[in-house]
Amino acid sequence: MSTKTNTSGSKVYLTVVDQWLDTLPAADSEDFREFAEYTPSIIEIWVFAGILGYEGKFTDLSRWVKMKYKKLNRREILNSEIAALHADIQELRMAITSGEIKGDNGAQRLAALEKELRSHIESSEKMNRNADKRGLILAGADRVMREMTAIFKDDPQFSEPIENAINAVWAKLSSELSNG
Repeated sequence: MSTKTNTSGSKVYLTVVDQWLDTLPAADSEDFREFAEYTPSIIEIWVFAGILGYEGKFTDLSRWVKMKYKKLNRREILNSEIAALHADIQELRMAITSGEIKGDNGAQRLAALEKELRSHIESSEKMNRNADKRGLILAGADRVMREMTAIFKDDPQFSEPIENAINAVWAKLSSELSNG
């Protein structure tokens, strides 16, 4: 539960993020919660929160996401698989050397394991490159959007069109990064 009601009937918030979400229109709050649930990257969640006006700390948002939504750490899983494959290859080499496994049979199994290991390493490198690229793009976009909002925040003539443009840019960036 994100809030409790005290004896006077007013809300007492358990997190800064819950308090911030309560200030948003219901549709934006629901969109953010859904985005946070299904997006694996805390950086992307933080950028989206910034677009919706979150001015709190990154660490508060990160804790809130960890508390509310269990995220699968694909990078950690892949790295543990790489380590296990490496250990399997070493054991197989020792078994071949000691004569426990015949050379031709062992060579085939060794080749298959090494191929799988190279594939896992390639996947890990690709995952890291994509995460770095996405993070840089989103951090740059977030900075630009925050600066534009700050520049035009006191001018009602521009604030709404700027906000609409920011939402459109965010949707386009999010779509492009999800597809590529």
